Amino acid sequence: MRIIAFSDSHGKYDRIEKLIQRTKDSCGLYLFAGDNLRDADGLEISYPGIKLIKVPGNCDFSATEPPIAVVEECGKKIILTHGHLHRAKYGLDDLKRLAKQNEADIVVYGHTHVRAVDYCDGVYYINPGSLALPKDGLPPSYVIIDILPAGILATVADY
Repeated sequence: MRIIAFSDSHGKYDRIEKLIQRTKDSCGLYLFAGDNLRDADGLEISYPGIKLIKVPGNCDFSATEPPIAVVEECGKKIILTHGHLHRAKYGLDDLKRLAKQNEADIVVYGHTHVRAVDYCDGVYYINPGSLALPKDGLPPSYVIIDILPAGILATVADY
């Protein structure tokens, strides 16, 4: 199964729409790690057939959605969170505790606007960076997560 994770669109709906257009035929699930839920809401209207899971970020002030989503796909447990409540800007320690508490295989988070794929103690920690405002000097990005019989493959892709 192919999963596309993206985050921190900050009102750049056109970028999300282009991402969906390019990947909708090969993607089974989209994960949005917050910061402008309205962008993700627009996807649900424009593409009613796609499977999308979303969580609010620190800039989604009036959001009523829970800050963490847990989903199982192909026998793998995935946690989706923005990361601001887990101090993602200061390292992975809080996210590691969250993963352990939930027996997760993958944690997808945003908030830092810096792309990262880390593997520690059997868990993948994936930050897709930002589709709008990357802070690592690199182009906007997202992550392709392939869950295969042989394991998990996470690939950072430039937008």
